[in-house]
Amino acid sequence: MAVVAMVAAATSAHAVSGGTGSSGGSGGSGSCPGVQFGARALNIGDCGGDVKTLHWLLKANSYGVPLDKDFETPTARSVRSFQRRHGLHSDGVVGRKTRKKVVRTMPKSVATWYGPGFFGERTACGQRLGRRTIGVAHRHLPCGTRVTLKYRGRYVRARVIDRGPYPRGVRWDLTQQTARKLHLTTTDTIRAAPIN
Repeated sequence: MAVVAMVAAATSAHAVSGGTGSSGGSGGSGSCPGVQFGARALNIGDCGGDVKTLHWLLKANSYGVPLDKDFETPTARSVRSFQRRHGLHSDGVVGRKTRKKVVRTMPKSVATWYGPGFFGERTACGQRLGRRTIGVAHRHLPCGTRVTLKYRGRYVRARVIDRGPYPRGVRWDLTQQTARKLHLTTTDTIRAAPIN
């Protein structure tokens, strides 16, 4: 019994840490840790929302990666290419230095948020806006454009669902739920990387 408990504990610890061995990825139990991008180094075999965020950011930089949650060979190839382009050690692992460089590719711009007074209404892209709607408004990007947003260490993946904002100097208008996930409470500068 004690041996079984020790094996179970080790397996659980590996899953929580988002292990980077061959047991990661979509194999095994198929469960992925729910961690923010930047909470761990990423390598072949890993999976989760942080890997998906990495994919969206690489795709915004025109790298040919899938937009799923599994870190596989195509991701490693793209990471190595990114590292070479930016003068980093080309090992295919997204550690602290690579992650920082990826984040710096996200342009800074001003964002605000909206929602109250518009809930239940249709957006310019035809979606009904609700309290839990994740999305952004942008003046020009096509409806459905994927965009990764970063604010103070938090990341959200969203889509363009509306038009706006219209105040001068503000580029993004986040739905209330998107702003809450980022902990954005006022107009402020964020990083945003759309996939064109």
